[in-house]
Amino acid sequence: MLAMASAVSALPLFLLSLRFEGRHDDLARTVQFLLQAGGTGIFVVLTILFRGFLVRNCLFRKADAIITGLIVLNLVYAVASSIGLLIPRLEEQLPPILAPLVILLGIAQAGLGMRLFALEHDLGGMKRPYCWLNIITGICLASLLLIPLAIVASAVGDVMLGTIFFQQARRLSLSQGSDSLSEP
Repeated sequence: MLAMASAVSALPLFLLSLRFEGRHDDLARTVQFLLQAGGTGIFVVLTILFRGFLVRNCLFRKADAIITGLIVLNLVYAVASSIGLLIPRLEEQLPPILAPLVILLGIAQAGLGMRLFALEHDLGGMKRPYCWLNIITGICLASLLLIPLAIVASAVGDVMLGTIFFQQARRLSLSQGSDSLSEP
């Protein structure tokens, strides 16, 4: 459900963020801070859930380092960005720090997509499209100019991730139901 909520809210929240961009009043800073904190929180939780899914259900650990890197980079970006919101005099000094972080995030995201091609599980037929969406998201992020397109690709990827989770939950539910029917 969280992946689907993330997908549905990504574009409206991005547009809200743009609306407050460049404003320096308390309301704008508060909204930007809450958007940053919420977005980072959702990303971290979804990424941890996806890693757990890969390990538990697919016995796939080849993406662990990249996933950890994505989480760390996202947290560092969130902290640096939040510092600029909370301490306005530092805001103008942050772009040389934030831009390379976004580029690294893009590279890591694309790397995750490429690494997932090694996954033997087909993710309910969604492995290849999900891999490509991660690569596209990463390339668009790393370009810095195509960040809005990265947000759209990421939202589509979140829909796919939510679908993958729903399929797995349904499969587990059906297998547990059949196990309880076969017990004496």
